[in-house]
Amino acid sequence: MKFSELSAEQWAELQPYLDTAVLPVTGLTGGEMPHEATAALERLRDVLDLIENPFKGRIVTYPACQYGEWTPAFITQLKGVCDNLRGIGFKHVIIVTAFYVSSEGVETGSDLIIQPVENGQIPSPAEVSDAVRKLWLGRA
Repeated sequence: MKFSELSAEQWAELQPYLDTAVLPVTGLTGGEMPHEATAALERLRDVLDLIENPFKGRIVTYPACQYGEWTPAFITQLKGVCDNLRGIGFKHVIIVTAFYVSSEGVETGSDLIIQPVENGQIPSPAEVSDAVRKLWLGRA
């Protein structure tokens, strides 16, 4: 479910069931040619489809963080957003990126990062489903 689909009344009613926020991250820098920006957005859409479609009814997708390189300052900003999403009642926060990042030892504040693999290929639907289900079962 997209954030824009929820009225205040609906949020009050559905909040107990919508326990997972999805934070898309495009990773644009402003240095992309128009076709490169389009490719990044399409890649993000393709990765988001792997979580939005099968888990509709339990997740809320927030607006994308379009611009920001994967630097310590940007990661700190993402951590603040994740903390804020938890502060309004989300139990889980998942970051979805249009690009591969090494998340080893990086504290984003999210419970899970779903992203393309190093060669740019998007993960399989089964991999994403398994990772999300493990998160919800407390095994992530």
